Amino acid sequence: MNFASLQFWTILALCFLGSRVILFAVSRLASSSEATVAKLCLLGTALTLLAAESWLTLGAFLWVVGFGWIAVRSNDLRPPWRTPAFLLLLLIQLTPLFYYKYWNFVFNGVLGLDWRIPSVLIPMGLSFYTFQTLAFWIDSRQQHARVPTLLDYLNFCSFFPQIVAGPIERRVELLPQIEDTRYRIDLKALDPALRWIVLGLAYKLIVADNLGNYMESMRVMAGNPWHVWLECIVFGLRIYFDFAGYSFIAVGLGLLFGVKLTLNFTSPYWSPSPREFWRRWHVSLGSWLRDYVYRPMGGSLHRPWLSLIVVFLVSGVWHGAGWGFLIWGLLHGAGVAVCRMTKLPALPAWIGIPLTFLFVTAAWLPFFERNASLLHLKAGAMLNPCAYLSNIPNVAGLFAQPAESAGILLILGIATIAIILERVHRRSSSPYQLLRSTPVMLASAAAIVLLAPSGGSPFIYFNF
Repeated sequence: MNFASLQFWTILALCFLGSRVILFAVSRLASSSEATVAKLCLLGTALTLLAAESWLTLGAFLWVVGFGWIAVRSNDLRPPWRTPAFLLLLLIQLTPLFYYKYWNFVFNGVLGLDWRIPSVLIPMGLSFYTFQTLAFWIDSRQQHARVPTLLDYLNFCSFFPQIVAGPIERRVELLPQIEDTRYRIDLKALDPALRWIVLGLAYKLIVADNLGNYMESMRVMAGNPWHVWLECIVFGLRIYFDFAGYSFIAVGLGLLFGVKLTLNFTSPYWSPSPREFWRRWHVSLGSWLRDYVYRPMGGSLHRPWLSLIVVFLVSGVWHGAGWGFLIWGLLHGAGVAVCRMTKLPALPAWIGIPLTFLFVTAAWLPFFERNASLLHLKAGAMLNPCAYLSNIPNVAGLFAQPAESAGILLILGIATIAIILERVHRRSSSPYQLLRSTPVMLASAAAIVLLAPSGGSPFIYFNF
């Protein structure tokens, strides 16, 4: 379900047009069933898009959501069956996530048992809809909320703009909108929806995909800190523009069909502290971890520093199975814990923002570098003051061709301009407003045509 691919838009258009034909017939023959048929068409669209990715993706989704429905229905069980049923259904729902994502790391990387599984890809969106389904179940259980219809539940879990890479929506926000939906284009929201979609495509195709291509051709010397820092900066910008781009398109698609989704990013690279960064980066995951991990552990009441470390270790594990993800989570947990526990006054923005950017950028290294020996060499180079002086003559050797150096400078310049423009209206109720203005939209559309690489790539967070 790659929003940057022609296949996605073709399938979506065909499904939507087909649904309009069906709904037109229903309105003439059985108008009382029109709302139900519209929801069935919405569900059919989502399942078709999942199946178009792979049958594995569809099968894993049906497993998690199917047992999630059984779990929701089991909330009425009474002791002594309630707790065993909760634990059993929790285990069953998490089974695909563990099998596809963590089996190799736990049994082979940690325990060294050499238990092999078939070489299969992680089903797209598995981590996202698993967390969303679990949250729906837990919220329904804790709030003693009414059980929705099966059709509304399935549409809540499968709403196609956000199913594979978020945002991770909550019952109280999304379910009422799903219950009211009629799967039709909201003409009043057409203009803002298209602006979000164009901005998302620009972030993805102009910046993220080009930076991804340049990263593959970079000749990074592991002992050269200048090379390592540039590699971290390029990756940090790439993952932001890629993931934020997806989120903007998701928001636009939601608005197009009358559903308001959570804005998952609000200019995180302008944050003056790691704590603020995590209020602006992947917002829906942060709120999920706060409500289902941090607060159940006691939150700020009992050893808040320990709770924060655990939360960010969970965040690291959620992103991937590997020691690098744990290190990344630990670094951010330590950074947020220091901000949370120290009584020192906040740094001025002109100091805090660049320091936070440098901290976040350096922390990306264990996130993307999977080779342990290279990770050790690169981290050592970044921490070695002498290496900076001795490697100044080697800075220019990052690319084999001058055209590549000029190309990445162009894309980095565009990314820098975009981030600067994000600063305007950052704290308003309408973030990214300047970037969604008509002149910028026209320039973005032209730049997509001129600068988007011919071979598009999937969104990075499909791997998580």
